[in-house]
Formats: sequence, C-alpha cells, structure tokens
Amino acid sequence: MPPAHRAVLRELLRREWRERYQGSLAGGAWLLLQPLLQLLVLAFVFGSLLPARVDTAGLSFPVFLALGLFPWLLFANAVSRGTTSYLDHAGLIARVPLPASLYVHARVLASVLVDGLGLLLVLLVLVLGFGLGPTPAGLAAALAGLAVLVVAALAFSRIAALLQVFVRDCAVLVGQLLGLGFFLTPVLYERAQLPAAFAGALAFNPLAAPVEAIRHGLSGHAGVPWVALGLSGLFAVLLLLGSIALQRRAGRHLEDFL
Repeated sequence: MPPAHRAVLRELLRREWRERYQGSLAGGAWLLLQPLLQLLVLAFVFGSLLPARVDTAGLSFPVFLALGLFPWLLFANAVSRGTTSYLDHAGLIARVPLPASLYVHARVLASVLVDGLGLLLVLLVLVLGFGLGPTPAGLAAALAGLAVLVVAALAFSRIAALLQVFVRDCAVLVGQLLGLGFFLTPVLYERAQLPAAFAGALAFNPLAAPVEAIRHGLSGHAGVPWVALGLSGLFAVLLLLGSIALQRRAGRHLEDFL
C-alpha cells in the first residue's frame, strides 16, 4: 500500500472512532457496556429461564458463553458496519481519487480494533477472575482463531459492500444471515453435543472452528480444532482473494450506481 493510502487509512480510522460514539452519553464506555449487556441477557435467558443443557467443560455457563459470544460479536459487528461502507462514503468516492476498498478496510479495521479492545479487556477479566489457565499453545490457537475471524470479516464485508451498491436490499439480508449464523455457530453450545448429522453439517460453517479455537484455547481445553481451523483460514483467504477479483471486475461501475 502506498504511503499516501496508508495516511488516508489512518485518518479514516480516526474518523470512524470519533463518529462511532459522537453524541453518546457513555462514550467509549460502550466498549465494555454493550458486550456485557448482551452477555447478561443471553446468560439470563439460556442459563436461568431456558437452562441450556451444555457440557461446559467445568466452566460456568456465563464464562462458557462469553468465550464464544465475544469473538462472534467482533466478526458480526465488523461485517454489519462494513456492508454500508460504499454508500456511506458515496460523496468521497465520487470526488477523491482513492481505491474505494479503503473505505471498507477502514470500517472493518476500526470495528475490529474498537470491539477487540473492549472484548479483550472483558475476556482477560474472565480468564484471570475465574482461574482459567490458557497454555502457550492455547493462546496461539486463540490468536489464530481471531486472525481467521478478522480475515473472514474483511472478505465478507468487501463482497457485501459491493453488492449493497447494486442491490440495496443486501444490508437487510446480511443482518438476517448474521442472525442465522449466530445459531449455526457454536456460541451457545458445544458442537460435540449435537447429533452426529448436525455436528457434521456444522463442520462446513467456516466460523465454527475459529470460535471453538478461541474458546478452547483460552479455557485450557485440550481439544483445539487445528485441522478445521486451518481449513477455515484457507477458506477466509480464498474468499478475500475472490473479493479482490470481484472488486476489479465490478468496481469500475461503482460510481455509476452510487
């Protein structure tokens, strides 16, 4: 990336940070409040009102849930915000001769950095407060899972943002798919507890292995799915390359539809 583009990307990241909490009473405190509130609601519903029959490997259900929920939120928030990148910056794209993909990258990276900071703080509190003992290999697995989620979020966002320009219903569809993906990803449950047919089908979900790697790695669980994680990483990279090819093919018509 040329130095001029890096400078623009840094400025876009600062702008995303300022605009995200502009006018908010709590400001940056939402970094912690939003994921914690979502965790409390889901833990209350599935832990008390509708007790989930989940083998949590010795973890309390809120901790088990947090180790799956927070990585999912990082991915879902990045994709959700990245989908409207081109439409939200239509004026700049028309006037400023820069690669349009910079606006998607800024949205996704800003979301990952903002959510990642808050989620990292919460996860550290959980890991240390509940005496979890991640090993060096477990930490490596968690970081690898996080990297796969970030690459996948960037790839999905690039494709969704481009489709949103030509089909304005795409953002609504992405929201629905993320809602479905939440339940098809082992956030509320362990995949090993599902019937064999369903567990096998969920193996095709490229987000399952990264979430499991983060949960198992941070909790000290021995069953880190390294092979599945490698396949998910390969899928994320191929999807990113596909998004670049799609951008080259359809990007030349971008300004005509904005």
